[in-house]
Amino acid sequence: MPESRAIVIFTDLDGTLLDHDTYSWEDARPALDRVNLLSIPLIAVSSKTLAELEHINQNAELFDGLIAENGGIVSLKSAMEQHGPSSETIDMVREQIRSAIHVPLRSFRTVEPEIIAAETGLSLDDAIRAGQRHCSDPLIWQPSAQDVRIARTIAEQKGLNLVKGGRFHTICGPSNKGHAMKRMLERLAVFYRDMSGKPVKRFTTIALGDSPNDIPMLAEADFAVQIPTKNRGRKAPLLEHSNLRLAPYPGPAGWNVALNEILDEITNTNKNSEVLHG
Repeated sequence: MPESRAIVIFTDLDGTLLDHDTYSWEDARPALDRVNLLSIPLIAVSSKTLAELEHINQNAELFDGLIAENGGIVSLKSAMEQHGPSSETIDMVREQIRSAIHVPLRSFRTVEPEIIAAETGLSLDDAIRAGQRHCSDPLIWQPSAQDVRIARTIAEQKGLNLVKGGRFHTICGPSNKGHAMKRMLERLAVFYRDMSGKPVKRFTTIALGDSPNDIPMLAEADFAVQIPTKNRGRKAPLLEHSNLRLAPYPGPAGWNVALNEILDEITNTNKNSEVLHG
């Protein structure tokens, strides 16, 4: 058990806290209410754009910090840092990939919001926000395994990555959810105090995710939760981790059960770990 007396939760959204089809988090409401009651910082970590995450938070006030575009953007208390590549670099690499493969390729940065809406099931307003990308670009294509290999090689030659999320392959920078998680912890340490009023030196971290792009985040966490993919049940572990938990259900229902079990374990062991002051 880590010695930290402060807990921070990092969570992926689509397919994890949000239902894969409905984008609802209602089944996670009991655990979310508990997190709020205990004043535990909850950090959204997503391939979504900052505009999307800010819109979700304006309506629901779920999150204390936001990590967008697979770790390329870190935002806390309205201060935003960009760790990902420029949009010009992303566009250059995408066009090189388009020229090298044999299937049609479009992307969120190149299509109208109506197409993003059709591909994702988002409303038109949400699709507009999904297209406001700083340092990543989800691809709209039907690739073969060879196409993926070619695209990944081109991206890596330019210092970028091709990352597979729950729905899309995304061109992004070398920063990932794990790197951004560590940077967020550094920033949280500036603002948060423990129960005695002293700065927090170390956090106990819980991370929840369902896709390969969540692996760097899960690997950094003290408690890692893998959410099974909807309609596919449980699957092989995404990574080796000394404290990996496999949630019993997909999406927010599994999120709710797994997180409550971990909070039972932590807070029953160390009552002082329950409250932070920001």
